[in-house]
Amino acid sequence: MQVKFLKDLVEDIAGPNAVKIVDILYGKKNVNEFLIAKKMELTINQTRNILYKLGDEGLVSFIRKKDVKKGGWYTYFWTLNVAKGLFKFKEKLENEIEGLRRRLKSRRTKRFFYCENCGIEYGEEQALLHDYACPECGEILVLKESIEEIENIKKEVAGKEEILGDVNGEIEVVLSKEEKARERRFKAEKKKKEEERLKRKKARERVKKREARKKGKKIRKKKKKVKRKKKKPKKKFKKKKKAKKKVKKKPRRVKKKPKKKKIRKKSKKAKKKKVRRKVKKKKLKKIKKKAITFRKSSRSQKKKKKKRKKRI
Repeated sequence: MQVKFLKDLVEDIAGPNAVKIVDILYGKKNVNEFLIAKKMELTINQTRNILYKLGDEGLVSFIRKKDVKKGGWYTYFWTLNVAKGLFKFKEKLENEIEGLRRRLKSRRTKRFFYCENCGIEYGEEQALLHDYACPECGEILVLKESIEEIENIKKEVAGKEEILGDVNGEIEVVLSKEEKARERRFKAEKKKKEEERLKRKKARERVKKREARKKGKKIRKKKKKVKRKKKKPKKKFKKKKKAKKKVKKKPRRVKKKPKKKKIRKKSKKAKKKKVRRKVKKKKLKKIKKKAITFRKSSRSQKKKKKKRKKRI
């Protein structure tokens, strides 16, 4: 059914020579233009003209690739857009049905006259202008009965509406297939992205391990968090108060005081060492102070010399 509808549409757009192109491209993707020309038994220019006409209407789409073997020329690969073609055919049918309905309305409301000799039809206004006489042969115009014509138009409208119903059914089938294909593509892309993320994660972990080995640190593995089930609170039962028994008091035990530790007196040698350290520290402080004053004096002398030179 789809092929039949597409052939009718292609015949209206590009002529009867272009009908074969539907059989060649239907159910295929990216077909070479030279192969199309060979199957259609036409020159490459003639096939291109047909394809460009269909491309302007959106029935056909193309991809071009550079052929390095044949001097870097571009070759075009064509695909048939079935969904767009069916939508276009639907629009064409709707326009035809609207035209037929207008014609039916005019036949029912208006009167028409015709010449028996010439067979030319005139409206009521045109007949009145020519005084109900044929302008070509001069014979009197006869009123035309439009009952048969009205019935024919009704049959045409009914036939077109049936075809339109079939087209709508085919469009739904095509759209459902396209949606399924999109979902498959989306799932495949999602899977690819997840795999790439896992690869990157593993690569980062490897780099971290290498760096840690160089530094000589141990790597701590992260423990997986396990969700613990919350324990239900136990019901508290009130215990009955028991009668207190009289207990005999035990005599208190007196704590013994801890013995004081004997402090050992420092020897004479340790005292002498402490004194020597203090003396050394004092001497070092004096030496540092002298060095700081000497530096400051030398800097001040240098500055004075520079000033004198500048005056001279």
